[in-house]
Amino acid sequence: MNKNLRKPVNKEILSVAAENAPFSYVEAYKMLCTNFEFIAAAQDCKNVMVTSTLANEGKTNVSVNLALTLSGYEKKVCLVECDLRRPSAHRLILMSRNTEGLTNVLKGEITLSQAIRKVENTNMDLLLAGSTPPNPSELLASDKMKKVIDELSEKYDYIIYDTPPVLLVTDAATLGKYMDGTLLVVSHDKIEKNLVLKAKKNLDSAGVKILGAVYSMYSMKAAGSYSNYSAYNYYYYYGYGNTPKDKDKK
Repeated sequence: MNKNLRKPVNKEILSVAAENAPFSYVEAYKMLCTNFEFIAAAQDCKNVMVTSTLANEGKTNVSVNLALTLSGYEKKVCLVECDLRRPSAHRLILMSRNTEGLTNVLKGEITLSQAIRKVENTNMDLLLAGSTPPNPSELLASDKMKKVIDELSEKYDYIIYDTPPVLLVTDAATLGKYMDGTLLVVSHDKIEKNLVLKAKKNLDSAGVKILGAVYSMYSMKAAGSYSNYSAYNYYYYYGYGNTPKDKDKK
C-alpha cells in the first residue's frame, strides 16, 4: 500500500488504508465489496455511481473506500469525482484538487489519458473533478460524458462515480442514465425515511437502477457492540441490501 495513503486522517473522512482505521471499519468494507461484486457480476455492472439523499451522509467515504477495497482484490478500478460542485474524494487519497480533471476533458482542454492519476501501489486510478464549471448538470448529461464513460469501460473492471446528493441537485439523476446501477448511501438516525423514499422515487423516475443501499454512520459503541474497540469514539457500519421501500414489502 502506498505509504502516503497510510497517513492518519480525521474521523470525518477515514480511509480503509489509514493507519488509524479500526479493524471493524476495514472488515465492513470487505463485506460490502464481496456483496457488491456478487451483484455486479449477476447484473453485469461496471459503471456504478454512489449517491445519497442529502449531504454529509458518507457517500464519498463509501465511494473511495469501496474503490480502494476492490483494487486490493486485484481488480482494475477507476474512481471518478462527479461531484463537480464540491468534490472531496481527493482528500481521502491526499491529492490536491488543484489539477486538471473531468471537466477539463469534457471541455476538450486535455485528453482522458492525461487527466487520469495513478494511485501508487494499487490497481486504482483517480479521475479528479477538475475546474469548477458553471453548468455541472449539462456537462454530465452531454455526449462527451457518455464517450468518457465508454472509454473508461474498456480499460477498467469497475468504475465508481462519486456523485452529489439526489435531493440537492439533479446531477446524480442526470448521470444515472449512463450508469449500470447506483448505490444509495443512507445515514443512520440522520435522515428521515420519507426523504430516502423521495430520493429513491427520483432515481426511479430517471430510470436509474438501484443496486442496493449502504447503511452508514452506525455507532457500534452506542449500541453496545464491539466492546473490544471501546478506545475509538466513532464507528461506521456499512450494510448492503434493499432500500427502505423494498424492505417494507417483505
